[in-house]
Amino acid sequence: MTRSPRRHIIFATSLLVAAHCALYSDVSIEPLNVIPSKIERGSDLRDMVRRADYLRAVEYAPAVDSRTRKSAEDLVALGQAELAANRVSAARQHLRAALDLTPYHAVYAEAAWALSQAEYMENSFETSLEWARVAMDHGLNVMQWHLDYLKALANVDVYRSTSGVESDELRMKIGRPDVPRIEVKLNKSATPVIAVIDSGAVLSIMSQRLVAQIPVRKLAVQRGTFYGLLGEPISVDFALIDSVEIGGIVLENVPVAIMPDDKMRFLVSGKKEFNIDFLLGANLLKEFRLDFDFGRGRVAFHRLTSIDKKPVADQNLFFDGFRPHVRGTINKHGWYLFVLDTGSEVTFLNEAQIAAMPFNMFTPRVHNATLQGLGGAKKHGSKIEQVEIGVDKWAGAFRTLPMYAGQEHERAVGIVGENFLKNFHAVIDFGRMRVDLERR
Repeated sequence: MTRSPRRHIIFATSLLVAAHCALYSDVSIEPLNVIPSKIERGSDLRDMVRRADYLRAVEYAPAVDSRTRKSAEDLVALGQAELAANRVSAARQHLRAALDLTPYHAVYAEAAWALSQAEYMENSFETSLEWARVAMDHGLNVMQWHLDYLKALANVDVYRSTSGVESDELRMKIGRPDVPRIEVKLNKSATPVIAVIDSGAVLSIMSQRLVAQIPVRKLAVQRGTFYGLLGEPISVDFALIDSVEIGGIVLENVPVAIMPDDKMRFLVSGKKEFNIDFLLGANLLKEFRLDFDFGRGRVAFHRLTSIDKKPVADQNLFFDGFRPHVRGTINKHGWYLFVLDTGSEVTFLNEAQIAAMPFNMFTPRVHNATLQGLGGAKKHGSKIEQVEIGVDKWAGAFRTLPMYAGQEHERAVGIVGENFLKNFHAVIDFGRMRVDLERR
């Protein structure tokens, strides 16, 4: 069994719309008072995972554990669901139980790769590397730079807190473009750096220009390749920042990718350039509960402890491919996964996934949309009229939504971006694995 290397780390950062069409911001918010009665669910554990019906799969754990004759395939599927739900201890238990049954190579590789991901999410990079190598020995294709990255971090105490401050509130800027930005300090520099809070980025990212100003520790990692939403390949290097100060919170040994300057440049309204030098990506943000008060222009960071990391029964936040996804509805049908992307101005739909849905879910009128990706790359896509996206207890009615060409293996049906999130006081809690929205 082999998988495309792109599966491991796909998106580098967010995507913006080149022409700031007013319709993309034309969203009306109403209570999501119709709970889906016909939930599109899988018929068995493996089908549930394919359909991202993770919570229902997790509910099957007692039944799977009580079976006299165990199924390695079911144990792997259950472990994958628990991994997506960030229930790592349970995932380890069921994935290792699957390996104890010595299944076929393909199933063995799948279980080992899931264990590698579980250890990665726990920042246990040495163990993650061991499982990745086991997966390779059983036929899985893993990119060499990913292995190098795990090896380079094997003995590093990443995200070490040294200030004694575990919570702080900062001023947040949003507008032109509509992505949240805060000031942070790197390596104890007196001059702050503007950082985009970008949950859609797998890793935190620095520009080469910023690296020239603030020295970092380069990692002995083969140059990697990220891919943006428009499919554009971007070469990156890897490094460690000695310290990142977020208000009074100080974290040491923060891994980052280093990206060429021209790939971190966008054109905003009036053909004005917007240069990004630093992104706080999902690898760092998963260590926090984030409290976005868009009305006041403030954001609070709360560092999570092991006690805080307990997913709740009604969680709606999941991880897939190392990125956060939120469970939501489309036109009152559900449940579906959306990439939760605070670094994207716009909410999008995945054209590949939408094409497989019942056509009567959508107004059939489709128009062209111009999308702008990393480095100013542009592409003409399609957009759909009159779409309702529901998250938590709220629904956003969009006059139009643009579409991007998603990857074949993606489970996400789209991206929830800032034009939806900014209508709320939004809490993204990676401990409880919940996105809670309070209407502004």
